[in-house]
Amino acid sequence: MTPDAVLSFLLQTLAAATPLLLAALGEVFAERVGVLNIGLEGLLLAGALAAVLVSVVTGSPWLGLGAAVLAGLAGAALFALFGIALRRDQVIVGTALNFLALGLTGTLYRAWLLSSGSGASAPTAPTLPRVLGEGGTAINGLTLLALLLVPAAHWLLFRTRLGVVLRATGETPDAAAAAGTAVVRLRVLVVLVLGVLCGAGGAALGIGINNAFVEGMTGGRGFIALAVVVFGRWTPLGALGASLLFAAADVAQARLQAAGVFAVPYPVFLAIPYLLTLAALALRGARVRPPPPWANPTSRRKTPPCP
Repeated sequence: MTPDAVLSFLLQTLAAATPLLLAALGEVFAERVGVLNIGLEGLLLAGALAAVLVSVVTGSPWLGLGAAVLAGLAGAALFALFGIALRRDQVIVGTALNFLALGLTGTLYRAWLLSSGSGASAPTAPTLPRVLGEGGTAINGLTLLALLLVPAAHWLLFRTRLGVVLRATGETPDAAAAAGTAVVRLRVLVVLVLGVLCGAGGAALGIGINNAFVEGMTGGRGFIALAVVVFGRWTPLGALGASLLFAAADVAQARLQAAGVFAVPYPVFLAIPYLLTLAALALRGARVRPPPPWANPTSRRKTPPCP
């Protein structure tokens, strides 16, 4: 490969990793405080639709980004209400959130197309301004922000007093509550931050990588983000490495498909990132030691009342 081709591949990988990385960073913190939110797919999808819709109406990608953040925040607040405040099963709540987002975004998208009179294609949305590269290999400021968040999140989680409180809340919630930590409030706050990051990840997909919305355009990225958290050993730096790995596989399959290197049906290429996810979890997942609350599921059954 030529240097230009290598640079193009790296920039495309960074752009493709942004939605995964933002969602995974939020989930790392959520699981560290003892919350499992499998509704990342729905939050990403809601953020993508909000970003595209608002940016088309207003002509501003920044307003689209703000709308995506609010959409992710609203979805996370819904999860926090049922999964934390009302103490319903978090897996069921997350699954319901995914189905709700899938159905709601599909309905709004079709209504939007019919009302706009654009037929089978959505109006083109403005994209976030590029800060590095050109054309299809350019990346935007949201990608750079995601990369900067990784060392900041790692420092916060493992080098600060707040990080100790966060990890203690997930590992020993009773002891954290006895020490004066408002466990429920802290978990709700972390879930809301997760919603903000997922909304931004949806915007990175809808008006960062693309400039249009398609039903189900997340393509399982929310579930891959959950695998990224496990593969990255519940750390921000690990999440970065795993996100880049899966993003590189996605970019590679798209390039192989476009080049027609192998005479195989295109669904085989589309399956590469998901096969890599399964292989990674199968080969390494059994050797990964999860944080204490996930190593002992019974420790998560009790949620101390908010002091």
